[in-house]
Amino acid sequence: MAAPFVQGRLRSEHLSATIDTECAHCGRRLRMDVDSEFGWRVVQQGAKPLVFSPHVDWTTFDEPNILHAF
Repeated sequence: MAAPFVQGRLRSEHLSATIDTECAHCGRRLRMDVDSEFGWRVVQQGAKPLVFSPHVDWTTFDEPNILHAF
């Protein structure tokens, strides 16, 4: 599944997805909602995962896909 912010922008639609995962440190289950406007929320109370968005200079980006920017 492509990230909703990628698909949403390509299709000019508002999309969202739910991610079920777990903490790599303690194994606690996490459920996060993300959307095509870079919005996100963690469903579990008290969970404070580290969430990041890579910094890409889109004005100079000319790679064939986003993977090359990482």
